Amino acid sequence: MKLKPTALSLMAAAIVFAGCSKDKFTEQDAVQAQKDLLTMQFQHEMDLETLKQKGATAMQQLINTAALAQLKMSDSLTRAGAVAARKQDYSVTVVDVVTNAPIADADVMVSSEGKMVTAKTNAQGSVTFSSLYLFPTSTFMVSKTGYAATQILQQNITQGSVKLWNSADLSSEISGTMYIESDLTNAAPERVGEKVLVTATTSIYGNSIGNYNVSFPSYTAADGTYSIKVPAAPSSYIINGEQITADQKLFVNSTEDDGVNQGFPTVTPRQTTIKTYFNVNRFNAPVPSVNTSYYYKFPADKNGKVLNIPAFGYQYYSYNNPAWVTPVNGKYQVERLSVNSFYTLNGTYIDISTYVFDANTKLDVQMVDVTGTLIEKAPLLMATTNANGRLVSYTSAENGSGYVHLKRDASNNLVANAKGVISRINTSANYFDSFYNQYQLLFNNNLNTASGNMTTSNVYFVNKGEKKVVNVYYGSGDSRVKVVY
Repeated sequence: MKLKPTALSLMAAAIVFAGCSKDKFTEQDAVQAQKDLLTMQFQHEMDLETLKQKGATAMQQLINTAALAQLKMSDSLTRAGAVAARKQDYSVTVVDVVTNAPIADADVMVSSEGKMVTAKTNAQGSVTFSSLYLFPTSTFMVSKTGYAATQILQQNITQGSVKLWNSADLSSEISGTMYIESDLTNAAPERVGEKVLVTATTSIYGNSIGNYNVSFPSYTAADGTYSIKVPAAPSSYIINGEQITADQKLFVNSTEDDGVNQGFPTVTPRQTTIKTYFNVNRFNAPVPSVNTSYYYKFPADKNGKVLNIPAFGYQYYSYNNPAWVTPVNGKYQVERLSVNSFYTLNGTYIDISTYVFDANTKLDVQMVDVTGTLIEKAPLLMATTNANGRLVSYTSAENGSGYVHLKRDASNNLVANAKGVISRINTSANYFDSFYNQYQLLFNNNLNTASGNMTTSNVYFVNKGEKKVVNVYYGSGDSRVKVVY
């Protein structure tokens, strides 16, 4: 591609011409000349299509660094004799940063006494400049089309070769799938949607200016997959994705919306959706422990307090409060209940004596399925209060025990449809009572699940043309717009 004359380049040429006509060349002249050189070099790089896309940021960093270095120069050119005495020859060798092979036809530029001196490297990657007057911080600019430009200071010229990075040879490829835990109610992570920005970033080690980063972007397809073409690099690529905002489906004991009524026994756990912010490998948003699939929900007492009893409580290392079911036509029905424990999973005791209802009444109790997949038709349940309005524990006609039983009428007969219809049971976690030929309806695992994968995002390409798969995991969330419990 031919370099078109620009206003900047013409201006720089005029400045250099003027600088060369002076009788005395000062340090300030050297600074200005070097700045003009860098301006022209940057414009040249910007005109090249490859470095427009991949090297502009790196080039700008080089310009800023070099300009700062030049401003720190302390020597002053005041006598022509001093200039002549300090002139010397310089050789620069340019190699590939990955293969260490010599790079021919690389452009090397430096400013000496206000003049731009330019040369191209030979087949051995070397170039020699004769009789230059340079400061220790004078900068050799090194570039070649298709490579990320770099520089080296005069004081470091004897420390080794200048290394250029071929950023145009995109023969290597990184591909994979990006996963996200946008649904904690299932056992597997989901795939991100389309147009999620994913980048492969590597660090290039400069010869005298430290490191600079170069990133190669891509976007995910509709199925969450991505592919990035990259050049072989001297250091690893770090794969990362942009922050994602998504609605996360999860079970909660309660949220900040419940105010002071947080968790047991006032609030019934539920499934909800909350806006969540995701970043790669971040797990700062907690995964709530909701370990019970169903609850016994009592009506509000005289003080407006609602009592929820979990289907199992944790006491003496055993699980309690089950409904006992039998198979009927491929499904199940409730035969009796054993609601005796008032401990939550974490061992917190629920003091039922603080709940006061109307005296000597029958209370309707709901069996609440927080998953929506357990109960097809809810059984009809009841609790009984004594003369003081407190809940009464007793043994029912169907051999149930505790505070909740199948609902009966005034004649002590089960009401119609009292046993309900249960669509499924967790056979791996349920106890079978051979005496009654009944199963315990118990679910004792956290309803929220996250795989917790911490994916490795570093990948090395030592040789050109390699292809590697890197799957990216966003984790269970970085933060949410609401606090959950």
